[in-house]
Amino acid sequence: MAGNFDQRREIFFEGELLSLPLYLDYQASTPLDERVEDAMSAWLGNVAGNPHSSTHSFGHRARQAIEIAQGHIAALINAKPHEIIFTSGATEANNLALLGFARAKEGARHIISVATEHEAVLQPLRHLSEREGVEVTLLPVDGNGLLDIDELINSIRPETILISVMAANNETGVCQDLEAIGQICTERNIAFHSDAAQVISTQEIDINALHLDLLSLSGHKIYGPMGIGALYIREGTELAPLMHGGSQQRSIRPGTLPTALCVGLGEACRIAMENRDAEARRLTLLRRTLTEQLRAELGDAVVFNGEEAPHIPGCLSINLRHADAEDLLHELPELALSTGSACSSLQSEPSHVLRAMGRSASDAAATLRLGIGRPTSLTEVNFAARKLIEGYRKQMSTNELL
Repeated sequence: MAGNFDQRREIFFEGELLSLPLYLDYQASTPLDERVEDAMSAWLGNVAGNPHSSTHSFGHRARQAIEIAQGHIAALINAKPHEIIFTSGATEANNLALLGFARAKEGARHIISVATEHEAVLQPLRHLSEREGVEVTLLPVDGNGLLDIDELINSIRPETILISVMAANNETGVCQDLEAIGQICTERNIAFHSDAAQVISTQEIDINALHLDLLSLSGHKIYGPMGIGALYIREGTELAPLMHGGSQQRSIRPGTLPTALCVGLGEACRIAMENRDAEARRLTLLRRTLTEQLRAELGDAVVFNGEEAPHIPGCLSINLRHADAEDLLHELPELALSTGSACSSLQSEPSHVLRAMGRSASDAAATLRLGIGRPTSLTEVNFAARKLIEGYRKQMSTNELL
C-alpha cells in the first residue's frame, strides 16, 4: 500500500529540495511524462474526430495519429505496426492473449505458465482450467524466483498450445530467460506469450529474437497514460475476440479507439526507445547505491529477494527480518512504498510470489518493494535509505521493550 499523498510538504536534504511523500512505487505506476501530455493535448478537444470515420478530414487525421502511435509501439519491440492491437491496459491484453488464443484452438489444449505470474495471467488461466476444459500447468520457481528451463521442457505435452511467462516480475523485478523459452517454443511449434509491462522502458525486447507470438504492455508503466495498453499479435496468430460489436482493429478488439490515449502510449514508447539504455544504466546505479547503504547499515537484518537473479534496474524487494512492513509504512509517511504488488496489496494473504519463492508468511509480511523511476534522484535514494534504516531500528527497539 502506498504512502499518504494527502499532505504534501517540502524539505531540504543534502542541499536538494525534496517533495514529500517521496514516490518510490514505480512498478505500480509511473507519472505521466510531460512530453506525452503535450502530445496528447491536441486530441483532448471537443472536435478530435472518430478515427474509424472515413468520410471527412477529422476522422482521417485521428486515424493517421493512431497509425503513427502504432508505429512507435511496433518500433520499440521490432514488430510491424499492423501487429499492434490497442487495449485498455496490460490486464486486458493478457486476457485477450490467453483466452483468445485458447478459444481459437479446437481439441485438447494445454497451457504452461509460472506460479509467480501476475493475477492478470493467473486468473484467466484459472478460468480456462475450471470453465473451458483447458489443462494448465503452473511451474514452480527457485529461491531467486527463476524458472527451471529443464522443468519447462519436461512439462511440454503433445497438446501444449501456449507458454506464457512474464518478462520481469512486478513484485521482485526478477527477469526470466525469454530467449531460451522462445527457442524451446519455436522448436516445438508452441506459441509464446509474455507480459512485458515491467521491462519495456529499460530493457530491449525484440519479438523476433525472443520468438514471441504475443506480448502485452501498459501505458502507465512507461510514463504514459492510464487506461491504455497494447497487445502484439504476430501475423498469422489467430485469436477469438472477447468482445463483439464492431470491425475495428480487425474485429479482434472492437470499439472506437481513444485517440488521445493511443497517441500518448505511442509517444511514451518513442521516448522509451530513445532513452532506454541511458535510463537503465542510471537506475542500475541508483539501485546499487540503495542496496549498498541498506546492507552496510543493517547487515544480515536485510535480505534482498531474488538477489542472485537478473533484474530490471529500478525494482528492489527487501525483507527486513522480524519487521512488520505494514506498520513500518505507517511510521514512514515520508515514503510512498508498497508492501508488494499494488494489484494485490489490499489483500490480507501473503504474496503468492514470495511464497512460491519459498518465503514464509512472516517473511512476506516483512517485505517492502521499492521502485526507482525516471524522476528519482540520488538525493532521494539517500533520503529513502536513511528513513528506512531509522524506521526499522525504531521498530526493532520498540519490539524489544514490549
